Amino acid sequence: MAPRPRLDALLALSLAGVAIAAYLSWVALDPAAEAACSGVGDCQAVQGSEYADVAGIPVAVLGLAMYGALAALCALRRLGPWRADAAGEPAVLGVWCFALALAGTAFSAYLTYLELFVIEAICIWCVASALVVTAIALLAAADLAGVRRAPA
Repeated sequence: MAPRPRLDALLALSLAGVAIAAYLSWVALDPAAEAACSGVGDCQAVQGSEYADVAGIPVAVLGLAMYGALAALCALRRLGPWRADAAGEPAVLGVWCFALALAGTAFSAYLTYLELFVIEAICIWCVASALVVTAIALLAAADLAGVRRAPA
């Protein structure tokens, strides 16, 4: 995939992640809200488990912060002042995008393990988020590989 379409895909995936995490954050922060699971899995068991918070902060809110940061990085890379000259883009932006997505993927893998083997329930929204952040990490890795091979 060419760099420009890859950046478009990274931005679109990041915004999809923001939407998923915003919904889950609303469910986590509103005591009257229940996640709509459409009969797939048991979102309530996952959302109500002891693993749904880290240091008193809902995991969904942490995810929202991560996806927001990824969206900001991708938007900056896609729409920043150097957008007409890809060679002028600060390489650190791509590195941060990959690092953040890789950390999100690792944390999602841990949470999926908890869902499957500890909580013994699956939240379809959590699975969707895990797939989105993994796709972002894979695209960001390909993006970094492409940047390294680009002529200086």
